Amino acid sequence: MGEYRQVVVSTLLALVAVGWLLVVPYLVLLGALGNMPAFGTSTRGGDGYLTWAAWLGAGLPLAGLVVSATTRRRGWTWFFGICFTLAAAVAALKWADDIRHAPPPPPGPRHCVERSGGGNDCPGD
Repeated sequence: MGEYRQVVVSTLLALVAVGWLLVVPYLVLLGALGNMPAFGTSTRGGDGYLTWAAWLGAGLPLAGLVVSATTRRRGWTWFFGICFTLAAAVAALKWADDIRHAPPPPPGPRHCVERSGGGNDCPGD
């Protein structure tokens, strides 16, 4: 029974690696092509592909890392650890870029706004 388990775990790890190396880049490509403007129109048709690529790009290496570490497969653990580190670095860079390009907060009122009951929202009060 132990040999059957080894084959199943090895097959699972290989499928996860192929998914991360082939499926995720394919989804990124589909998302990029889907978001390209055509004839001057901008569509967001590729956002679903990019969302799946993001989830699978981080989730597959994490799952592979957990399975390989719990089954004590040193080579696979290194491979998936490096893949997960790469995915985390890309996510951190994207997060930092989103913060840097975040829209500024809306300005407060530039004039007095009288409220019923005697209160007001005047700049400088």
